Amino acid sequence: MRSVKRDFIYLHKQEAEHFVASFGIDFCSFMQAMKELPENLLLLDHPFMDVEFDMHTHFNYVTFPSYKRFCKENGKEIEQLVWMDFEDIDGLEELAPWEIAEILYVRHTFNHLRSPFYQKMNNRFVYLTQEDGLYNKIYYRSWQDFYEILSRMIPELAEWSKAERSFFGTKKKVSLPDVPQEMIKQLSPIFNEGAIISFEKSINTRQTAEIPVWSVGDFSHEDDLEHELKNVYRTRQTAKLVFQKKQKEWTLVR
Repeated sequence: MRSVKRDFIYLHKQEAEHFVASFGIDFCSFMQAMKELPENLLLLDHPFMDVEFDMHTHFNYVTFPSYKRFCKENGKEIEQLVWMDFEDIDGLEELAPWEIAEILYVRHTFNHLRSPFYQKMNNRFVYLTQEDGLYNKIYYRSWQDFYEILSRMIPELAEWSKAERSFFGTKKKVSLPDVPQEMIKQLSPIFNEGAIISFEKSINTRQTAEIPVWSVGDFSHEDDLEHELKNVYRTRQTAKLVFQKKQKEWTLVR
């Protein structure tokens, strides 16, 4: 299976329809960046083995311990994955036939007829991918979840891709705190246009760690974006996140 790239993440935020299209974000990284994890995932297409079956909807579902264990054991080896979270099994049992039909429509088309958020399930997310990490479409009931997840994910991915030399010449990871959510909100207009956060072009010095952001427009395939990256990197950065190591704080430069 092709590995998920970590040189950059691409985000195209659709405000009105409450979803974000992305490259470079996979299921396990997404869940790891979440503070309040869902108790259950309703599985519409999945690779999980340790699942439960709901007789009312005829869907499989998985609980928090099972999907946590799956990520620990399988890492990022996931391809097609479609799920919605839900609070408890009683909510599933109350779904009307037309609601189940709408959920099936979402699963087959990766689009929604009406809002993909159901009061009976109280779901916060709809997660859609045919090749996890290479192209994901994630619906968010609340944009606050998006800001929170991205604020935690950016330092994790920067830490993964950057290291400093210690006194003995060995590499050590640079631990960065969460980016303030208010800064992520300030970047929203750029994400609305389609943007990349580049870890490949980040700069790590003794004083600062800088993570650049470029506005790149609408892309539906990662390969098309990769072909354009050389040209993108020749242009001026749209913004950058800068961590001041001495002050231990983030700033946003535009």
